[in-house]
Amino acid sequence: MNERIEQELSLLLTVHPDLERRPDELWVRLPEYKLPAGIWDQSTVELAFNLPENLPGQAPYGFWVRPGVTLASKGAIRDYTFPVTIPLGDDWGQFSWAPDPWDPRDVITAGSNMLDFVRSFSDRLREGC
Repeated sequence: MNERIEQELSLLLTVHPDLERRPDELWVRLPEYKLPAGIWDQSTVELAFNLPENLPGQAPYGFWVRPGVTLASKGAIRDYTFPVTIPLGDDWGQFSWAPDPWDPRDVITAGSNMLDFVRSFSDRLREGC
């Protein structure tokens, strides 16, 4: 694993001490991720994402939730696929999501980083649809 990935994981752990990662793969799991109230049919999910192998040059993409979710309004969810199998198991829901912008710097906290990306998940989940 490269030094940047180790730095990214250390930064993520400062905010998400319950973060779990598979040492043999670049997958990360948050065992309890709280969803915005009133938007989804679940209040808490497992949340997973992967660390691009070529960080910082390769931007991250997507995040996964389990159990799969539906909107409280029963409307359609854009850019969401369920069920999806990932290395962490079956029955995940995948949100297609990318950081905008992705502008990493040599100093991890001076530009875009994986913590910023994870924080952006709440923006997407507040959008609902």
